[in-house]
Amino acid sequence: MYNETNFHGLINVGESLFTTHQFKTTLNLISNHLTTVTGAERCSIFIYNKIDDELLTIMSTGIEKIQVSTEKGIVGYVFRTQDSIIENNVVSNPYFLGDIDKESGYSTRNIAACPIFNSEKKIIGVLELLNKLDGFDESELLYLNTFSNYISSVLELAPFYLNIEKRFR
Repeated sequence: MYNETNFHGLINVGESLFTTHQFKTTLNLISNHLTTVTGAERCSIFIYNKIDDELLTIMSTGIEKIQVSTEKGIVGYVFRTQDSIIENNVVSNPYFLGDIDKESGYSTRNIAACPIFNSEKKIIGVLELLNKLDGFDESELLYLNTFSNYISSVLELAPFYLNIEKRFR
């Protein structure tokens, strides 16, 4: 499924990430690329809030904000174990947090998620894709893990992005 064109797209997005000076634009670029290439309906980027021991979305398509304890949900599981996961039948997964679907009215069928590590190899968040028509496979998980490195760079450069945005308002 992931051919040379997809990986060239990854390189092009990577170049764009480092020439775009607006944080939200960069996050949307990431989301659009991942949903287009994988066929997922939604993409969310969670970052770790150490003070409250929870994961917060800094970008999520189709929903405003999500806050999840690191002890709950599939994203919490990925964060705690630092392992990537594919779950093509979420209702059978004991970690699935159906409350978010109930609150939002969205119906999650399948999930692919991977940890996001910073340059010091410490976990700083989770990247999650939702609802691919035929379910996710290992090649998409590999692509997601590769892409999480770009996201890590963006997150570590966030103070720089936000400083530039303030200066040019």
